[in-house]
Amino acid sequence: MLRLRKHRAKRDVLGFRLPMLTHEEPELDISEIIVMDPDNTFYMKMGSSAMTDYHILPNHILVIDRTLQPVTGSIVVFYHEGDFYTREYCPQAKRLVLKANTPAETITIENSESWTCWGVVMLTLNPVLQPQHQTGRYSRVCAC
Repeated sequence: MLRLRKHRAKRDVLGFRLPMLTHEEPELDISEIIVMDPDNTFYMKMGSSAMTDYHILPNHILVIDRTLQPVTGSIVVFYHEGDFYTREYCPQAKRLVLKANTPAETITIENSESWTCWGVVMLTLNPVLQPQHQTGRYSRVCAC
């Protein structure tokens, strides 16, 4: 024999409601925080150790905005002689110095040389996932 259970009608609570029932947290979307202009925001992986003094290590993900104009002290990604480089932008009177950790890695561009500022680095994403965790569905998470 089946018993039918009567559903109680929901009653309104008299008095004060619990704050946890009425409080709603807004969703946290990382792309809303780091992307100002979606059409001009790009991601690159740092390929060398030329910027370790600036706390940019190999395999860090660079978030680059192509609409920003570089100012003195900006970290820029630029294209020069067929390669991309990431350096600190330091313009001088008749030349451009793009600083790195060491003088050997620093690039000096005279006025006659051509180069292209590809974008300004807004921030870096530093992977902290240990190699033992980079398996299965996590194998591509900051695969560094």
